[in-house]
Amino acid sequence: MTVLTDTFQHVGNGTMIRGLDTEAIFAFEAAHLGQATYYRMWWLIPTMVVGGIGEIIGWAGRAWSSWNYHSDNAFYMNICCTIIAPSFMTAAMFIIMGRIINLVGAEYSRLKPRTYSILFISADLLALIIQAIGGAAAASADTHDGAEGGAKIMLAGIFVQMAAITVYCIIQGDYLWRVLTERPVRPRPTPSGAVTPGSDMEDSSHNLILGRQVATGRARLTPNIKSMLLGLGIATVFIYIRSIYRTIELLGGWNGAIFVNERLFNLLDGVPIFVAMFVLNVFHPGRFIAIGNERNGVAYIELSKMTGAA
Repeated sequence: MTVLTDTFQHVGNGTMIRGLDTEAIFAFEAAHLGQATYYRMWWLIPTMVVGGIGEIIGWAGRAWSSWNYHSDNAFYMNICCTIIAPSFMTAAMFIIMGRIINLVGAEYSRLKPRTYSILFISADLLALIIQAIGGAAAASADTHDGAEGGAKIMLAGIFVQMAAITVYCIIQGDYLWRVLTERPVRPRPTPSGAVTPGSDMEDSSHNLILGRQVATGRARLTPNIKSMLLGLGIATVFIYIRSIYRTIELLGGWNGAIFVNERLFNLLDGVPIFVAMFVLNVFHPGRFIAIGNERNGVAYIELSKMTGAA
């Protein structure tokens, strides 16, 4: 039964824009898959890559709706995928920040890295589940009221996601402030590269200074980590803007003034996702914070050079 027959009549003039958006996101998605494979960062596949696939499907549904706005299938394909897909991307962002905390110093974080990852990934998973339930309820509804009920459930999921991102931003800001001002939350462990005054190594005074510098969080903010923080910050801002927009959009219902405004959707949903995916292509974690068996392990190599271990 067609519940929202006329809701998507407003998208008829934006087919070319949606086509270009879909092609651009497809290109970024291909790049993310290639980068994840090249750097052997397999955790990016169920996060950034899956999120990108969801966006492609969602924008394809939006293009389909512009050709056949009587299709409920096209409508829900667009709505559900473009609302749910960014949850996978935020999961990647949470993991990246957790890794930075491990590299720079967990002593500056109010949460232990493991607690940090569990907390935010769990919140993101909860938001994803709620949004999926709401999408399923809306898609299976036989009445307009039923579809609106599904939208309210999806809205609750977006609220959870936005709350998680808000807390994440606060903790991220607090962490960076503590690193830059040298205010650890707990005692700082002695760095492996530090040399004590009692050492018999040549030029011990120089090595002592180096050891103290490496011991500080500011010293561990290497150029690579700073670049990663810049990219992560930009992506976070745009994902947050998109979350605010989608919250306000769904508050107005399927036929609300904001929901039926195609230009707002392109500007406040399409552009933020476009920017976030592109920025994380350029500022890719594989280039700046790869560790262990990931290709090059650049982060550990860089810190080892600072400590004189390599």
